[in-house]
Amino acid sequence: MKKENIKLDLNNNLVNLANSILKFYGCDTFHNSIPYIDEIFKNRKNKKICVLLYDGFGKIIFDTYKNDIPFLYSHVFKTFSSIYPPTTVAATNAFLTAKYPRENGFVGWNQYFKNINKFVDVFLNKDSIKDEKIDNDVTIDFLKPKFIDRIINEKNNKKIATIIKSLSYKDQEKHDDFNKFFEIVNDSLKKYEFIYAYSTEPDHSLHETGIENEKIKNILKYLENKTKELVNSNPDTLFILIADHGFKDVEYIPLYEDKELIETLKDESKKAIFTIEPRFASFFVKDKEKFEEIYNKKYKKDFILMSKEELLNSEILGPKDKNIIEYCNDTLGDFILLATSSFMFSNKENKDFKMKGTHAGVTKEELTLNIAIFNN
Repeated sequence: MKKENIKLDLNNNLVNLANSILKFYGCDTFHNSIPYIDEIFKNRKNKKICVLLYDGFGKIIFDTYKNDIPFLYSHVFKTFSSIYPPTTVAATNAFLTAKYPRENGFVGWNQYFKNINKFVDVFLNKDSIKDEKIDNDVTIDFLKPKFIDRIINEKNNKKIATIIKSLSYKDQEKHDDFNKFFEIVNDSLKKYEFIYAYSTEPDHSLHETGIENEKIKNILKYLENKTKELVNSNPDTLFILIADHGFKDVEYIPLYEDKELIETLKDESKKAIFTIEPRFASFFVKDKEKFEEIYNKKYKKDFILMSKEELLNSEILGPKDKNIIEYCNDTLGDFILLATSSFMFSNKENKDFKMKGTHAGVTKEELTLNIAIFNN
């Protein structure tokens, strides 16, 4: 794959879907909506919509398990795209804000925050070098997102929209309580006109097992049954099932062993090696010529190298006519390596757990999503 072939369809992705929803509820939009979704909405007499986002449930997972999820598979309406990088922090927040990473600052799992000089795991709010919680809440204190439910509620001057996440409900073993999650979603449909319901599965288990595994089949069968039950119990609600990204079975590159490459990095970056994602890895480099030499010698076959300027001009993080927020700008180093094969970088040895599957690269398996429509 050549770098000039890495493009994002700016008219048929998660951000565009979110803008279709904003448009339907009478809100101002930030980007183009999707005409085929607008057409479905136009014919709706009832304004009740529930977006189900099952993390990691991209087209590759639909296709692999299509015989096990006949109800879900039979309702696939269209394919569309995640955003870059196709990973949970960036993609879920792209949908929830109806904006791209360059605008909202949510770029990936680990980001560099220049204002506090720390590499932070965004969702965990943890200093990734010291492996400890930080004083600031980077989402609330710095990124300050305005989510789709708040936009809809403010426009309509009442609380007609809400967000529900499976990770908010735990069983006795501290795992997500999905029975409770679906119960809350069902009950909430009696109170709200718009619901965004987020499930951590199948993503959580896909990281552990890889794409093809009996555990994933059982999880998807469960989601199939609970979704069917939810849809059939609420015939007045239009359900839209999507994912944030797809998946790729992966192999590790222990980048922490590449002392030659580490020596090309700026001092603070040597501790973290890279930021953002293992398959969308950003590097702060002091010796650019040497870094490129090492890339060409060792990593060119499995990663595309782009400079920060090339990445921003490519518009894969959002249209370049939109101003880039400082928190996106700051976490982008001098070079970004984008995975095109099955490899991912590792910036430290982890003897306890190695992911068998992950995402954030630029392959079609990671980027391509389905939209399934129910009760249309």
